[in-house]
Amino acid sequence: MTSNYRPLPQTSPLDEDVEERSKTKSLDFKHLKQRSNLPLLLVILILILFVSLSLNVLLIPRSSPKAGCDCSPKTPVTAWNDLEPLYSPAQDAVRYERRVFTQLGVRTKYHGPPTNETDEAWDSLYNMGISRITSSEAALLPNRTESIPEEEGVSVISLDVFHQLHCLNNIRQALWPERYGVPELIPSLIKGDPTPFDHVDHCVNILRENIMCNADVTPDVWQWDEDKQMSFPRFDVVHTCRNWEAIIDWAKARQMNYVWDMSIHVGHEHDHRPPIG
Repeated sequence: MTSNYRPLPQTSPLDEDVEERSKTKSLDFKHLKQRSNLPLLLVILILILFVSLSLNVLLIPRSSPKAGCDCSPKTPVTAWNDLEPLYSPAQDAVRYERRVFTQLGVRTKYHGPPTNETDEAWDSLYNMGISRITSSEAALLPNRTESIPEEEGVSVISLDVFHQLHCLNNIRQALWPERYGVPELIPSLIKGDPTPFDHVDHCVNILRENIMCNADVTPDVWQWDEDKQMSFPRFDVVHTCRNWEAIIDWAKARQMNYVWDMSIHVGHEHDHRPPIG
């Protein structure tokens, strides 16, 4: 007799369907769980990236100029903060160089007491006088200046650095009245002001304004002095300076070699920007 016995399947189609649904449900749950964590993971990654970048900015050492390199900038290195530098006809003469200032206590030819030699040294710093510029250069100035009657198409300026040196020399001379005399007061230059004009006082304020305007941020340092057994200030530090000879050459090339008659008003040959100040 042939047996019709067949082994029962371990799982029924129904069981397989239930199991498949269970797996699918489990996968869906894991997928949903992973998706629900995505915003949190994204935030964590962004925070890690931000912290990493911040640490790089703070911890990476600033590069310093290599020894022996030509570190002099070809153009002024200045953060203008959207403020453009004012035009000067002498700006093309500006060259930068490194210069070490005089050591504290060391005397130069500009130090007193005054002699004929010191007077000559001081006078030579600013005896270039008035400079001649073209009318086209004058048109670019932020403040208007006068044309001169002696030459057509020529206007007059002087570089402020020479006025500053004149003022410094004026103060120097005031320290030695036995040689230069006591500074005299003159009538006020301001209409209606009864206060006499004090040239030395004017010069002190001019130098104050220029020192604060240029605000040299070169660090002066303190170094240990074995002889004094103390930390002592050093002012003989390296500065970034404008080359003095180049500015002198510019002024000498445009020096006015005749007497300008300031009592004649020529007027202006050009449309000019509104005056500043």
